[in-house]
Amino acid sequence: MKLIYKKNEYYLFGLKLVLLSLLFLLMNFDRELNADYGNYLANYENDWWQFEIGFELLTLPFKYFNIDFSYFWILLLLVESLLIALFYRNNRVFLLAFPNLVFLSQGLLGTQVRFAFAICLFLVLFSLLYRKKYFWLASLFPVLFHNSIIIVFFLSNSMKYFLNVKRKILLKKNLLWLFLFILSLVAISLLMDFILVQSGYYYYVGTKFQEGKSLSSLIYLFLSLFLLLFLLTRPVNRKYSEYIYLSFIIIVFSLIFAKSSVISGRFTLVYTLLEPFVLYYFYQSIGKKKLFFPFFILYCIFCYLKLFTITLKV
Repeated sequence: MKLIYKKNEYYLFGLKLVLLSLLFLLMNFDRELNADYGNYLANYENDWWQFEIGFELLTLPFKYFNIDFSYFWILLLLVESLLIALFYRNNRVFLLAFPNLVFLSQGLLGTQVRFAFAICLFLVLFSLLYRKKYFWLASLFPVLFHNSIIIVFFLSNSMKYFLNVKRKILLKKNLLWLFLFILSLVAISLLMDFILVQSGYYYYVGTKFQEGKSLSSLIYLFLSLFLLLFLLTRPVNRKYSEYIYLSFIIIVFSLIFAKSSVISGRFTLVYTLLEPFVLYYFYQSIGKKKLFFPFFILYCIFCYLKLFTITLKV
Protein backbone atom coordinates (compact mmCIF):
# COMPACT_ATOMS: atom_id res chain seq x y z
CA MET A 1 0.00 0.00 0.00
CA LYS A 2 2.81 2.43 0.89
CA LEU A 3 4.58 1.58 -2.39
CA ILE A 4 1.45 2.45 -4.39
CA TYR A 5 1.09 5.71 -2.44
CA LYS A 6 4.72 6.66 -3.15
CA LYS A 7 4.30 5.86 -6.85
CA ASN A 8 1.24 8.12 -6.99
CA GLU A 9 3.24 10.89 -5.29
CA TYR A 10 6.01 10.55 -7.89
CA TYR A 11 3.47 10.67 -10.72
CA LEU A 12 1.84 13.76 -9.22
CA PHE A 13 5.22 15.44 -8.81
CA GLY A 14 6.12 14.66 -12.43
CA LEU A 15 2.78 16.07 -13.59
CA LYS A 16 3.44 19.15 -11.47
CA LEU A 17 6.76 19.76 -13.27
CA VAL A 18 5.08 19.38 -16.67
CA LEU A 19 2.33 21.82 -15.73
CA LEU A 20 4.86 24.32 -14.35
CA SER A 21 6.72 24.17 -17.66
CA LEU A 22 3.49 24.88 -19.49
CA LEU A 23 2.73 27.72 -17.08
CA PHE A 24 6.15 29.26 -17.75
CA LEU A 25 5.46 29.23 -21.50
CA LEU A 26 2.15 31.00 -20.92
CA MET A 27 3.82 33.60 -18.68
CA ASN A 28 6.61 34.20 -21.21
CA PHE A 29 4.26 35.12 -24.06
CA ASP A 30 4.99 37.38 -27.06
CA ARG A 31 6.69 40.47 -25.61
CA GLU A 32 5.23 42.74 -28.26
CA LEU A 33 1.81 41.93 -26.78
CA ASN A 34 2.97 42.44 -23.19
CA ALA A 35 1.78 45.83 -21.93
CA ASP A 36 4.45 46.10 -19.20
CA TYR A 37 7.51 44.55 -20.85
CA GLY A 38 8.50 47.78 -22.64
CA ASN A 39 8.44 49.77 -19.39
CA TYR A 40 10.71 47.28 -17.64
CA LEU A 41 13.03 47.15 -20.66
CA ALA A 42 13.34 50.96 -20.81
CA ASN A 43 13.99 51.19 -17.07
CA TYR A 44 16.70 48.52 -17.35
CA GLU A 45 18.47 49.92 -20.41
CA ASN A 46 18.36 53.55 -19.24
CA ASP A 47 19.23 52.71 -15.63
CA TRP A 48 16.33 54.87 -14.39
CA TRP A 49 15.87 53.10 -11.02
CA GLN A 50 12.17 54.00 -11.01
CA PHE A 51 11.04 50.83 -9.23
CA GLU A 52 11.42 49.54 -5.67
CA ILE A 53 14.96 49.09 -4.34
CA GLY A 54 14.72 45.30 -4.03
CA PHE A 55 13.70 44.87 -7.65
CA GLU A 56 16.43 47.24 -8.87
CA LEU A 57 19.08 45.39 -6.86
CA LEU A 58 18.07 42.17 -8.62
CA THR A 59 19.01 43.76 -11.94
CA LEU A 60 22.47 44.97 -10.83
CA PRO A 61 24.48 41.79 -11.65
CA PHE A 62 22.89 41.68 -15.10
CA LYS A 63 23.66 45.35 -15.74
CA TYR A 64 27.21 44.95 -14.46
CA PHE A 65 27.97 42.20 -16.99
CA ASN A 66 25.96 43.93 -19.75
CA ILE A 67 23.56 40.99 -20.06
CA ASP A 68 20.57 41.50 -22.34
CA PHE A 69 17.35 42.31 -20.48
CA SER A 70 15.54 39.32 -22.04
CA TYR A 71 17.69 36.96 -19.94
CA PHE A 72 16.82 38.83 -16.76
CA TRP A 73 13.14 38.62 -17.70
CA ILE A 74 13.32 34.87 -18.26
CA LEU A 75 15.14 34.36 -14.94
CA LEU A 76 12.49 36.44 -13.15
CA LEU A 77 9.68 34.30 -14.58
CA LEU A 78 11.57 31.12 -13.67
CA VAL A 79 11.96 32.34 -10.08
CA GLU A 80 8.23 33.10 -10.01
CA SER A 81 7.57 29.52 -11.14
CA LEU A 82 9.86 28.22 -8.40
CA LEU A 83 8.05 30.29 -5.76
CA ILE A 84 4.70 28.97 -7.02
CA ALA A 85 6.02 25.39 -6.68
CA LEU A 86 7.19 26.17 -3.12
CA PHE A 87 3.86 27.71 -2.17
CA TYR A 88 1.80 24.83 -3.56
CA ARG A 89 4.04 22.11 -2.08
CA ASN A 90 1.00 19.90 -1.62
CA ASN A 91 0.60 18.34 -5.08
CA ARG A 92 -3.17 18.08 -4.73
CA VAL A 93 -3.44 21.77 -3.88
CA PHE A 94 -1.24 22.52 -6.90
CA LEU A 95 -3.61 20.59 -9.19
CA LEU A 96 -6.53 22.62 -7.81
CA ALA A 97 -4.46 25.79 -8.30
CA PHE A 98 -3.41 25.22 -11.90
CA PRO A 99 -6.60 26.56 -13.58
CA ASN A 100 -6.23 29.75 -11.51
CA LEU A 101 -2.54 29.95 -12.47
CA VAL A 102 -3.52 29.77 -16.15
CA PHE A 103 -5.97 32.62 -15.50
CA LEU A 104 -3.19 34.66 -13.83
CA SER A 105 -0.39 33.65 -16.21
CA GLN A 106 -0.63 36.51 -18.70
CA GLY A 107 -2.02 39.10 -16.33
CA LEU A 108 -0.49 39.12 -12.88
CA LEU A 109 2.30 36.56 -13.37
CA GLY A 110 3.43 37.53 -16.86
CA THR A 111 3.00 41.32 -16.84
CA GLN A 112 2.80 42.72 -13.28
CA VAL A 113 6.04 40.90 -12.50
CA ARG A 114 7.17 43.07 -9.58
CA PHE A 115 3.92 42.56 -7.71
CA ALA A 116 3.75 38.91 -8.77
CA PHE A 117 7.30 38.22 -7.54
CA ALA A 118 6.68 40.08 -4.28
CA ILE A 119 3.33 38.44 -3.48
CA CYS A 120 4.57 34.95 -4.38
CA LEU A 121 7.58 35.48 -2.11
CA PHE A 122 5.31 36.76 0.66
CA LEU A 123 2.99 33.76 0.37
CA VAL A 124 5.92 31.32 0.49
CA LEU A 125 7.14 33.00 3.68
CA PHE A 126 3.58 32.93 5.01
CA SER A 127 3.32 29.19 4.34
CA LEU A 128 6.69 28.43 5.97
CA LEU A 129 6.90 30.90 8.85
CA TYR A 130 3.41 32.11 9.81
CA ARG A 131 3.42 30.12 13.05
CA LYS A 132 6.93 31.33 13.96
CA LYS A 133 7.52 34.31 16.26
CA TYR A 134 9.69 36.13 13.71
CA PHE A 135 7.15 35.95 10.88
CA TRP A 136 6.53 39.71 11.17
CA LEU A 137 10.20 40.43 10.43
CA ALA A 138 10.57 37.93 7.57
CA SER A 139 7.30 39.11 6.00
CA LEU A 140 8.70 42.64 5.65
CA PHE A 141 11.28 41.47 3.10
CA PRO A 142 8.87 41.21 0.10
CA VAL A 143 7.91 44.88 0.59
CA LEU A 144 11.33 45.70 -0.94
CA PHE A 145 10.07 44.38 -4.28
CA HIS A 146 6.65 46.06 -4.35
CA ASN A 147 5.42 48.60 -1.81
CA SER A 148 1.77 47.48 -1.98
CA ILE A 149 2.81 44.29 -0.16
CA ILE A 150 2.74 46.41 3.00
CA ILE A 151 -1.05 45.95 2.92
CA VAL A 152 -0.79 42.14 2.93
CA PHE A 153 1.89 42.47 5.62
CA PHE A 154 -0.53 44.49 7.75
CA LEU A 155 -3.46 42.14 7.13
CA SER A 156 -1.56 38.93 7.89
CA ASN A 157 0.26 40.24 10.97
CA SER A 158 -2.91 41.81 12.38
CA MET A 159 -4.56 38.44 11.92
CA LYS A 160 -1.65 36.66 13.60
CA TYR A 161 -1.69 38.81 16.73
CA PHE A 162 -5.40 39.58 17.12
CA LEU A 163 -7.28 36.58 15.69
CA ASN A 164 -7.43 33.04 16.97
CA VAL A 165 -7.23 31.17 13.66
CA LYS A 166 -7.57 27.81 15.43
CA ARG A 167 -11.11 28.63 16.51
CA LYS A 168 -14.35 29.57 14.78
CA ILE A 169 -14.95 33.17 13.68
CA LEU A 170 -17.84 33.23 16.19
CA LEU A 171 -15.37 33.42 19.09
CA LYS A 172 -15.99 36.69 20.97
CA LYS A 173 -12.39 37.87 20.52
CA ASN A 174 -12.53 37.17 16.78
CA LEU A 175 -15.84 38.98 16.29
CA LEU A 176 -14.62 42.05 18.19
CA TRP A 177 -11.44 42.24 16.12
CA LEU A 178 -13.41 41.77 12.90
CA PHE A 179 -15.77 44.61 13.83
CA LEU A 180 -12.86 46.98 14.57
CA PHE A 181 -11.03 45.82 11.45
CA ILE A 182 -14.02 46.56 9.17
CA LEU A 183 -14.62 49.93 10.86
CA SER A 184 -10.98 50.95 10.34
CA LEU A 185 -10.98 49.89 6.68
CA VAL A 186 -14.20 51.77 5.95
CA ALA A 187 -12.68 54.94 7.48
CA ILE A 188 -9.51 54.52 5.38
CA SER A 189 -11.52 53.85 2.20
CA LEU A 190 -13.24 57.23 2.56
CA LEU A 191 -9.81 58.88 2.38
CA MET A 192 -8.59 56.78 -0.55
CA ASP A 193 -8.12 59.56 -3.12
CA PHE A 194 -6.22 61.69 -0.59
CA ILE A 195 -3.97 58.74 0.33
CA LEU A 196 -3.24 57.97 -3.35
CA VAL A 197 -2.24 61.59 -4.01
CA GLN A 198 -0.04 61.81 -0.91
CA SER A 199 1.70 58.52 -1.67
CA GLY A 200 2.56 59.51 -5.26
CA TYR A 201 -0.18 57.58 -7.06
CA TYR A 202 -2.10 60.71 -8.07
CA TYR A 203 -2.29 59.45 -11.69
CA TYR A 204 -4.90 56.87 -10.61
CA VAL A 205 -7.32 59.47 -9.20
CA GLY A 206 -10.25 60.25 -11.50
CA THR A 207 -9.35 57.51 -13.98
CA LYS A 208 -10.91 54.16 -14.90
CA PHE A 209 -8.81 52.60 -12.13
CA GLN A 210 -11.01 54.35 -9.57
CA GLU A 211 -14.37 53.65 -11.21
CA GLY A 212 -15.15 50.55 -9.18
CA LYS A 213 -15.39 46.83 -9.82
CA SER A 214 -17.77 45.23 -12.29
CA LEU A 215 -21.00 43.56 -11.20
CA SER A 216 -19.61 40.09 -12.04
CA SER A 217 -16.54 40.73 -9.87
CA LEU A 218 -18.71 41.86 -6.96
CA ILE A 219 -20.89 38.75 -7.27
CA TYR A 220 -17.74 36.60 -7.25
CA LEU A 221 -16.44 38.36 -4.11
CA PHE A 222 -19.75 38.11 -2.25
CA LEU A 223 -20.18 34.42 -3.07
CA SER A 224 -16.60 33.75 -1.98
CA LEU A 225 -17.25 35.66 1.25
CA PHE A 226 -20.38 33.59 1.88
CA LEU A 227 -18.49 30.33 1.45
CA LEU A 228 -15.64 31.47 3.71
CA LEU A 229 -18.11 32.49 6.41
CA PHE A 230 -19.74 29.08 6.09
CA LEU A 231 -16.35 27.40 6.60
CA LEU A 232 -15.32 29.66 9.48
CA THR A 233 -18.51 29.10 11.45
CA ARG A 234 -17.84 25.36 11.47
CA PRO A 235 -15.25 23.41 13.51
CA VAL A 236 -11.83 24.54 12.25
CA ASN A 237 -9.50 22.21 10.37
CA ARG A 238 -6.25 23.50 11.85
CA LYS A 239 -3.90 22.38 9.08
CA TYR A 240 -4.80 25.23 6.74
CA SER A 241 -6.84 27.49 9.03
CA GLU A 242 -4.53 30.50 8.61
CA TYR A 243 -4.96 30.35 4.82
CA ILE A 244 -8.73 30.46 5.23
CA TYR A 245 -8.64 33.38 7.63
CA LEU A 246 -6.23 35.30 5.38
CA SER A 247 -8.48 34.60 2.39
CA PHE A 248 -11.44 35.87 4.39
CA ILE A 249 -9.88 39.19 5.42
CA ILE A 250 -8.52 39.80 1.90
CA ILE A 251 -12.04 39.30 0.49
CA VAL A 252 -13.41 41.71 3.12
CA PHE A 253 -10.66 44.21 2.21
CA SER A 254 -11.42 43.88 -1.53
CA LEU A 255 -15.14 44.45 -0.96
CA ILE A 256 -14.64 47.53 1.22
CA PHE A 257 -12.32 49.03 -1.42
CA ALA A 258 -14.51 47.93 -4.33
CA LYS A 259 -14.88 51.52 -5.56
CA SER A 260 -11.12 51.57 -6.21
CA SER A 261 -10.71 48.94 -8.92
CA VAL A 262 -6.91 49.25 -8.93
CA ILE A 263 -6.71 48.35 -5.22
CA SER A 264 -9.60 45.91 -4.96
CA GLY A 265 -8.67 44.20 -8.22
CA ARG A 266 -5.06 43.67 -7.21
CA PHE A 267 -5.98 42.06 -3.90
CA THR A 268 -8.69 39.97 -5.49
CA LEU A 269 -5.80 38.45 -7.46
CA VAL A 270 -4.07 37.68 -4.16
CA TYR A 271 -7.20 35.82 -3.11
CA THR A 272 -7.08 33.92 -6.42
CA LEU A 273 -3.66 32.58 -5.37
CA LEU A 274 -5.10 31.53 -1.99
CA GLU A 275 -8.34 30.11 -3.38
CA PRO A 276 -6.95 26.58 -4.04
CA PHE A 277 -6.35 26.22 -0.29
CA VAL A 278 -9.98 27.21 0.30
CA LEU A 279 -11.05 24.50 -2.16
CA TYR A 280 -8.79 21.92 -0.52
CA TYR A 281 -9.92 22.96 2.96
CA PHE A 282 -13.56 22.68 1.86
CA TYR A 283 -12.93 19.20 0.50
CA GLN A 284 -11.00 17.99 3.57
CA SER A 285 -13.49 19.47 6.05
CA ILE A 286 -16.80 18.90 4.29
CA GLY A 287 -16.51 17.71 0.70
CA LYS A 288 -15.41 14.18 1.58
CA LYS A 289 -18.87 13.57 2.97
CA LYS A 290 -21.25 12.18 0.35
CA LEU A 291 -23.91 14.75 1.17
CA PHE A 292 -21.58 17.71 0.57
CA PHE A 293 -19.45 16.39 -2.31
CA PRO A 294 -21.82 17.78 -5.01
CA PHE A 295 -21.46 21.20 -3.36
CA PHE A 296 -17.69 20.85 -3.60
CA ILE A 297 -18.00 20.16 -7.35
CA LEU A 298 -20.32 23.16 -7.76
CA TYR A 299 -17.86 25.36 -5.89
CA CYS A 300 -15.02 24.18 -8.16
CA ILE A 301 -17.12 25.08 -11.20
CA PHE A 302 -17.85 28.51 -9.71
CA CYS A 303 -14.13 29.13 -9.05
CA TYR A 304 -13.04 28.11 -12.54
CA LEU A 305 -15.71 30.03 -14.44
CA LYS A 306 -13.23 32.92 -14.50
CA LEU A 307 -11.29 31.00 -17.17
CA PHE A 308 -13.93 32.02 -19.72
CA THR A 309 -12.76 35.64 -19.43
CA ILE A 310 -9.16 35.07 -20.55
CA THR A 311 -7.70 35.36 -24.04
CA LEU A 312 -4.35 33.63 -24.20
CA LYS A 313 -1.54 35.19 -26.24
CA VAL A 314 1.38 33.33 -27.77
